[in-house]
Amino acid sequence: MPEPTRPPLANGPKEFREALERFFAGVKKISDDYMTANYPRLTKPPFELQELQKRWRIVRETGVHCFVCKLTGDVLKAETWARPAKHARGNIFDENNGLAKMGPYGPAYLK
Repeated sequence: MPEPTRPPLANGPKEFREALERFFAGVKKISDDYMTANYPRLTKPPFELQELQKRWRIVRETGVHCFVCKLTGDVLKAETWARPAKHARGNIFDENNGLAKMGPYGPAYLK
């Protein structure tokens, strides 16, 4: 019988915070690289990491870039300012650190 999987936060808040910081740095790098390649004269947009009750919100300028669930580490596309879309687009604990489906303006749509 397979061993049940634990939520990533159960591995420890320190590991979760480190994975979240790596994800946040990766999101900024994807956006900065895109802006440098396509709009070299414009300033790069600021990013902010905001803690909510159930998830983290990553804000790019004045809009939501994506959400990260505190319990599972799932990366979620924004549906509105306060609510994520239903299905996860990645996880900050996977081999790509949740950045596989990330674009300069947020997670990709599901196909």
